[in-house]
Amino acid sequence: MTSYASPTVVGLSDQDPRELGEYRVAGRLGDGGMGSVYLAEGPTGLVAIKLIKPHLAHDPEFMRRFRREVAAARKVSRWCTAPVLDAQLDDAPLWLVTEYVPGLDLGRHVKEHGPLTGAAGESLAVGVAVALAAIHQAGIVHRDLKPGNVLLSPLGPRVIDFGISRALDTEQTTRSGQMMGTPGYMAPELFSGQVDPAADIFAWGCVVGAATSTTAPGRSPFAADNMMQAFHRVMQEEPDLDGVEPALRDLVRAALARDPAARPTAEELVAKLSGPGTEAAEIARTLRLRVGYGETVALPPASAAPPSRRLRDLATGAGAGVVAVGLVAAAVAGIQALPPAVPKPPDVLYEEDFGNDKSGWYNSGSSSLTTDRGYTGDGRYTMAEDYSNNSHWATAPVNAVLPEQALISVKMDLSQSKDSWNGVFCEYSKTDEDKDDLAYLLEVRENGYAKIVKVAGTGWTDLTPDLRIPGFDQKNTLLRVECARGSGEVRVALWAGEELIAERVDHEVAAATGPPRFGLYMEAGKDSKSRAFYDDFAISRLP
Repeated sequence: MTSYASPTVVGLSDQDPRELGEYRVAGRLGDGGMGSVYLAEGPTGLVAIKLIKPHLAHDPEFMRRFRREVAAARKVSRWCTAPVLDAQLDDAPLWLVTEYVPGLDLGRHVKEHGPLTGAAGESLAVGVAVALAAIHQAGIVHRDLKPGNVLLSPLGPRVIDFGISRALDTEQTTRSGQMMGTPGYMAPELFSGQVDPAADIFAWGCVVGAATSTTAPGRSPFAADNMMQAFHRVMQEEPDLDGVEPALRDLVRAALARDPAARPTAEELVAKLSGPGTEAAEIARTLRLRVGYGETVALPPASAAPPSRRLRDLATGAGAGVVAVGLVAAAVAGIQALPPAVPKPPDVLYEEDFGNDKSGWYNSGSSSLTTDRGYTGDGRYTMAEDYSNNSHWATAPVNAVLPEQALISVKMDLSQSKDSWNGVFCEYSKTDEDKDDLAYLLEVRENGYAKIVKVAGTGWTDLTPDLRIPGFDQKNTLLRVECARGSGEVRVALWAGEELIAERVDHEVAAATGPPRFGLYMEAGKDSKSRAFYDDFAISRLP
């Protein structure tokens, strides 16, 4: 049996619900464009619940689209999907329940265990095609099929997050001006706004190619780092099919035709993979994908008090499961949970006590307790909201190559902070001037809450909710942050004092192409006159 690392489950904060209808909420699995995703226990066992953000519930146009998409999703046959089980759509709070699917997502499986070859690759191909047939028969176009939206369950691959995200299209396009979709898996016609089932067939070809390739496992035949590169590749280049499972290569090539009309339908894919006249329902009943599975998740008894942090008893079994609802705003997944204790780094690479105001940090003027950004003159550093800017970055002036795995620490005095987030940033942009390429903010607020934020291009996404810091001291907060970049992922974790508050692993890190940079960050409300003080900043190497 193959064992997998279990997903990270964050403990419930004071603002999280303990019950939603007849479902007992056990822990938070993530946050997306529509709301937060929770692991819960219901009458039939474990489920995933997406709790809709309150402001969306008061948007009539969003609610109209959302109810329509939920109704359509309920019509999808259960074959190879994670079905909608329940929903509360009329009374606040609004929530949606889907089946909990045990197993890793396809992208993570390929990353950790290699490509699916031979019979496993063919089973994956037919299973995803069967799921698309069921989705299309219900009148739904998925529009974001990718390895992260395919779960490898014991009963074969399950396609998740179909249809529901359509309710966000208008709002996200209007607010960000960005196109919905994942570079490397988008059909050419999606770039001009044409949406039909053929786009999902193109994505099927990319998914199967990425999952079965022995020369470039996990990489789409049209692998791209951004929308512009993706557009160029699908319009001008041929797909890279070297190493793709030979028995599937010709069918994958047909699915990747630039002309939507030249691609096979989902039903035709099923017929070509399984033989003429084969019923999709019969395939779904007999399909198995033997890639190995671990233990199931065991919930604590109902009388147990809600934990203050992550539910470690939900993450003890290998392969504890993956939530069956895709996260719209950020594809965030968990890896093996960190121990609660702060890591003990073997050596300190950089230390700054701010006693020397010529040590290289940005200084907006003469050193004083009232400077906008710079040395205070009493052995600290300060940043404050001013008339021209309510946010500041201060990069540590380290004259050395920083490690891929680092622990950053700083002491903060937030007694003069008002409506302000203050902390550390980890940046992986190409240059120091291009901060919005990719950065993570690990922040603390003066009211005793902390959170992790991802900055990618023009998109700012909360990777965690606001989490309460136990024993918070405004004047003396020791913040310690782990930032670790690996192959295709970045892990960030935040400790306040000795308490692990939150950790996240981000797999959407194509923009993380620059050297690591670390420093201080603050953001305050306009005209808040907020100020934060920093001391004893250090960067250490982690093993």
